[in-house]
Amino acid sequence: MATETSNRPYQLVIFGASGFTGQYVVEEVARTADGEDYRGQELRWAVAGRSQKKLEKVLSWAAERLGKPQLKSIDIVICDINDAPSLADMCKKASVVLDCVGPYRFYGEAVVKACIENGAHFLDISGEPKVSFKSPCAHNGLCACCSHYSNFHVAVQINGGGRGWGSFRPADLH
Repeated sequence: MATETSNRPYQLVIFGASGFTGQYVVEEVARTADGEDYRGQELRWAVAGRSQKKLEKVLSWAAERLGKPQLKSIDIVICDINDAPSLADMCKKASVVLDCVGPYRFYGEAVVKACIENGAHFLDISGEPKVSFKSPCAHNGLCACCSHYSNFHVAVQINGGGRGWGSFRPADLH
């Protein structure tokens, strides 16, 4: 059965937001998430990573670049790729986890597993052709189906909807 995610604190959590690519993902989300959606609601989002200080710095950087001082008040979730309980906690708070922590062949599987176990959708920015999350996916009804439309890879859950994961190249985000 699919896990309900609409009542979670965040619609989107950017994990690894203080990394090289993560900071630009934060900037782009901040730029495009301004205003209300079709339901008259603003996007509820947060940044996540190991260092409160670095995440605050990224939010300040984006706020300055975009002229949006309110970005400094975006929530921060402290989470470490090597700490399964912190990954689970992050995933329980998010409808979608956008993973910017790489390389994915070393660090991706733990995040995918945490998303599956806690009912969050998973997106990453990997362009790594050798990345395979078949192990945690196979045991949880997640089918790793790749569609090669402009290097866009997506996997969907095939037993009842709900969780899914996808992968984007950083160049595809703009």
